[in-house]
Amino acid sequence: MEYNFKVNLGGMIDILSNHLYSSPKVFIRELLQNGTDAISARQKENPQFKDGRITIHVIENKTIRFCDNGTGLTEEEIHGFLAVIGQSSKRDLDNGQIYEDYIGRFGIGLLSCFMVTDEITIRTRSVKTPETAHEWRGKPDGTYEIKSVNADNINLGTEVIINAKADSKLYFHNDEIISLVRYYGLPLPFPVILSDNSTEIIINRLHSNSNLMELGKTIFGEEFIDCIPLESGSGLFSGVAYILPYPVAANAEHKHRIYLKNMLLTEDGGRILPKWAFFIKCFLNSSILRPTASRENFYEDENLKEARTKIAECISDYLLDISENNSALLARIISIHSLAIKSIAVEDEELFKTFIPHLEFQTIFGIMNGDELTQYDGNLFYTDNINKYRQLAPVFASQMKLLVNAGYTYDAKLLKILSELNDDVSIKHIENIEPEDFLDDVSRSEQERAAFLLEIADEVLEEFGCAAGLKSFEPESLPVFYLVSESAELFRDIRRMRTESDNIFSSMFDAFEEELDKDDSHSTLYFNANNTLVQKIINTHDEDKIATMVQILYVQALLTGHFPVSGDDLELLNDGIIKLMEDF
Repeated sequence: MEYNFKVNLGGMIDILSNHLYSSPKVFIRELLQNGTDAISARQKENPQFKDGRITIHVIENKTIRFCDNGTGLTEEEIHGFLAVIGQSSKRDLDNGQIYEDYIGRFGIGLLSCFMVTDEITIRTRSVKTPETAHEWRGKPDGTYEIKSVNADNINLGTEVIINAKADSKLYFHNDEIISLVRYYGLPLPFPVILSDNSTEIIINRLHSNSNLMELGKTIFGEEFIDCIPLESGSGLFSGVAYILPYPVAANAEHKHRIYLKNMLLTEDGGRILPKWAFFIKCFLNSSILRPTASRENFYEDENLKEARTKIAECISDYLLDISENNSALLARIISIHSLAIKSIAVEDEELFKTFIPHLEFQTIFGIMNGDELTQYDGNLFYTDNINKYRQLAPVFASQMKLLVNAGYTYDAKLLKILSELNDDVSIKHIENIEPEDFLDDVSRSEQERAAFLLEIADEVLEEFGCAAGLKSFEPESLPVFYLVSESAELFRDIRRMRTESDNIFSSMFDAFEEELDKDDSHSTLYFNANNTLVQKIINTHDEDKIATMVQILYVQALLTGHFPVSGDDLELLNDGIIKLMEDF
């Protein structure tokens, strides 16, 4: 014996509320979609019909009457579409095929109204049978009733009436309705009207003379640097990308406005925008891409992949164009969004050639752009290890050799590409050179002669987790060299952050410190036996003077090596200088 499934409508509504839809406010979106599809259906049957409209009445902040002048429903369609979950009026009843020119697909949108009301009333008069009209009342327990009403009192189309639940009255106010309609249906091609029977406001009207920049300000409520028209050429999408006037992190979440058939689908651009496009906000509309069941994002398919590629091309073409015609604008964009631009440049050779002259890198001679690096007369070295850069910087600076810090995101890749594309530029990656390679052991007698200095230095540096040592190295003008392991540098950073933060976080930093490998957390301040100042300190037998000079040289080594300096470090330097001044 065969049995039919039974659907628990209350359970379905719970699924819609807590799992499918992100918020109860989507009931406005679903009503807009149903009204829009009804108008599209009427236009399909009668191409001469050009007066589609949706009218919304809010009564006493507790009732909404949502009216469209679309095709309406016959009595057969009411039974077929409103009473069968999953049956959509956007399908052909005979073969089940989806009509692609409609927004809705799944036949569950109307149920979203039960998130804000305990009863849905629908009055409808079909253009197919204008002599009759019907009223349908449905409840969340799955029961409904239908009756005939006087067609003379019902306009062609459909009217949905809902009364607010106690916890949903916030959605039943004019200001909230205006906000939600503009949010979900701003680009709809026909008017959506808020009416109180005496006045009418077209909610979704944009100023006819508004340009793209004004449109962006209207939609997102902020100013932008510039805008990029987005057109696929194949009808996949159209819209505008707006360039943000402030830097953003690569993982920053932006609220875009991405529409499907003029109705908001999602604020999440993750599926349709290229990953590197985090420096834009996007207003986009598609009539071809497929929605997911919740109609809150796009379904991943070949069309979506093509759209993603075409959007990337639109943005890239724009950047190439301004590189030729508006270099000042390009420089401004790069100065704000260098990380995003670098991420594009490493993926596209043509864009790399366009952007590399403007991209900036940290070097021992200050910030230099790609053009300056290319024109540098001499060998260029780079390391992708920030810690190694800090330690090698003083040595390279004293020898007037250009060292680039490529430890930041994309910088090493960019320099590698620069080397591959420019045979005349010598760019060498420091792979096997370690700071220790510049340090030579001293004789036993020199070590013994410096024993008093090293003993006092160990005492001074102990609180900073640092030991003292003696080596000889070039250049002779460099008195000290600070060598630190990655674990020890992390230890320094934790101590610095603990000092600068509120007491409430001190236990958290203590926990971080306990996790460190103490055996690997070592740092050493090496004194240069070749340096004249160091030799004078070795020959000094005044313990206080030696301690003062160790303090000053320790902080000098941190500054020379571009290490972050804490308040304790600066206090140590100040104390040392004061002590020296007191000796005059």
